[in-house]
Amino acid sequence: MQEYLEQIEQNNWWKKPRIAILHDAFLYRGGGERLVTLMAKALDADLVSGFFSEGSFDPRELGFTGKMIALGKPVFAKGFRHAILKYRFIEKTRFLADYDIVIFSGNCLDAVRNIPKTTKKIYYCHTPPRYIFDFRDRYMMRFPKWLHKVADRVLDREARSYTKQLSLMDHIFTNSQNVHDRLLSFCDFESEILYPPTDIDRFAPNVSVSTGNYFLSFARLSPPKRVDIIVDAFLQMPEQNLILTYGKNDPMKDEILSKIKWKDNIRAIESPNDTDLISLIQWALATIYIPIDEDFGMSPVESMACGTPVIGVNEWWLRETIVQNTTGKLIEILDSDAWIQSLKQIVQDTKKEDWESMKENSILRARDFSLDAFEKKLKSSLQIKS
Repeated sequence: MQEYLEQIEQNNWWKKPRIAILHDAFLYRGGGERLVTLMAKALDADLVSGFFSEGSFDPRELGFTGKMIALGKPVFAKGFRHAILKYRFIEKTRFLADYDIVIFSGNCLDAVRNIPKTTKKIYYCHTPPRYIFDFRDRYMMRFPKWLHKVADRVLDREARSYTKQLSLMDHIFTNSQNVHDRLLSFCDFESEILYPPTDIDRFAPNVSVSTGNYFLSFARLSPPKRVDIIVDAFLQMPEQNLILTYGKNDPMKDEILSKIKWKDNIRAIESPNDTDLISLIQWALATIYIPIDEDFGMSPVESMACGTPVIGVNEWWLRETIVQNTTGKLIEILDSDAWIQSLKQIVQDTKKEDWESMKENSILRARDFSLDAFEKKLKSSLQIKS
């Protein structure tokens, strides 16, 4: 009997695997940061990041009670951040070899060189690095023409490195059909689609709250999110109210705050906590979310979970969640001026009772992206018992 027990102990048959989740950086209050926090909480994993900053989520705020390991101090200078984080992932992640499972999130795959073959390596792909692949021409415009050949060779080398790192993974998750197809097209790698979770127990309707008289944007203030277009539309509609939230580190913060200064119909709120954010969503007529070529945005699902429909863009991932005229309104892809006119038309022509009529369908749609469904699929794929 003693021999049998020693054999079980040696093989660790009943012990939970040690899991670490490595995320590139907690810089913003974004969907990626929320996702890895919920994932770490679900798997009882340690949460490792290039850095944690005050401008992002505090994982404790989301109920995470595990170990948080920062590889260094926050780096805000965009030009240096990529290089410094790359160094940290190469030189400061050797301790990850002590874990049974390591999950990579974001631009941190350089750390895979420090992980032995015996450790299970999982990649959760929010998107392949676009500047290497389909956005390369756009990225190259930052450099003078005489540097283009050199930059091209550097990016070719990064593309080969990224593809090699993918080959070292035991399993790859992608956050949407859009990103699945993109990874397959760019790198010829298959993946399993695992939609990011929304905690529908926290993001939920409040039956005691009546719909307010404002629209809401809680996307990051950065060019790809096109919040500036939303603001421009509401500057032309002084009779319509907009509340927007922003983070301390948002790149377009100063530009947009300057634009709305002294405007009575547009109010900006810095970094609301989850309780306040959820209240803002519950009161809103609709959430507006019109990003460029979105990989996966958690904002629309969080909004629908609260019973608030979404005005979105009819492209990529948003077509996977928002149902036209049932859980929101989708705008066709247009230039900036046409965007403003289309957004104005939806805001001005849709009555309050029309938005309220979408509430129940929005709540039902959000259940397809619940935290419970996410946990079950994740643990099943990783062969981890609940």
